[in-house]
Amino acid sequence: MADADEREARRKRTLGITALATGLVTVAGMVAVAVMVQDRADDPSTPKAAAAAAAPKAGGDPSPKASAGQTGQTGLGGSGAEAGASVPGLKLGSAAKVGAADGRDGKALQLTGSGDGYAEAADASVDTTKDFTVSAVVSNDAASASKAALSQNGDQFFSFYLGREDSGSNKNRWVFKVQTANEAGKSAMAVSGAAAATGRWTTLTGVYNAKAKSISLYVDGTLAQTTTAPSIVAGTGPLELGRARYKGQWSDAWKGSIAGVQVWKKALTADQVSKAVSGAAADPAPAATLLGS
Repeated sequence: MADADEREARRKRTLGITALATGLVTVAGMVAVAVMVQDRADDPSTPKAAAAAAAPKAGGDPSPKASAGQTGQTGLGGSGAEAGASVPGLKLGSAAKVGAADGRDGKALQLTGSGDGYAEAADASVDTTKDFTVSAVVSNDAASASKAALSQNGDQFFSFYLGREDSGSNKNRWVFKVQTANEAGKSAMAVSGAAAATGRWTTLTGVYNAKAKSISLYVDGTLAQTTTAPSIVAGTGPLELGRARYKGQWSDAWKGSIAGVQVWKKALTADQVSKAVSGAAADPAPAATLLGS
C-alpha cells in the first residue's frame, strides 16, 4: 500500500512540473509575439514605409523628361540654352537650342546653320492656296547665302519661304517668296530695298492674298514690296523654322535666332501688320503663336 501511495505522489509531481513548463512556454511565446508585433510597428523598413518612400514627393515631377527631338510641354527656365530642349508646339532638331537671347525678352530658337539645326511646328500650318500671313522676329548671323527663317513645304519644293535672299540681283535682301510651280527657278518674290541686317533683331512679315494673286513683304512693320504671284504650290507639310525644301532636299539652314513666330489664316492689311509688330494686341488675333515673349 505504501508503494502504491508513493507511485501516485510521484505521478502527481510529474504532472505538475509538466503543466508548469507548458505554461511557461506559452507565456514566453505570447511575450515573443507581442515584442515582434511592437518591433514590426516601429521598423521603418516595413512594406508601409517602403510604399511611402516609393510615392512621388509633394511638388515633384512624376513625368519623364522629354528627350531631344520630342515635343514637350515645358520650355526652359533660367538664362542659358539647352540642346534639344522641349518647347510647347515644336519638335527640335538635335542641334537646335532654345533659351534666352541677347537683346530680346523671352526665349528664342538658336540655330547654327547646320542641317540638324531646325524646329518643326505640328499645329501652325496654313492652307497655302488661301489667304495667309506669317511673321517672325529674326536675328541673322550668316555673312552670306540664302537662309530660310520660316517655310511650309511639299515633297519637292517649299510653298512659301520667309527669310533672307542672297542670289542673282537680290544680294543680301530680306525676302518673302512662293514657289509657283514644282520645278527649279519658278518662284515669285518680294524683297527689301535695304540690305538684310546682321546681328540685329528684325521682324519679317509675309502676306499672301489669294484673290489679288500677290505677295507682300513687311520689314519691321513697314511695307517693303508687293509683287504678283500668279500661282502657288500647295504646301502640305508642317511649318518649318530654320529650313526649306528645294529639289527634294532640306536647304538654306538658318544661322542665328528666331522668336515671335505668328501665323494668321487671312491676308493682313498694312495697318494690321503695323499694329501687330508694334507690340499692341494683334487684331485679328493670330491662329498660332510660337516662341512668344
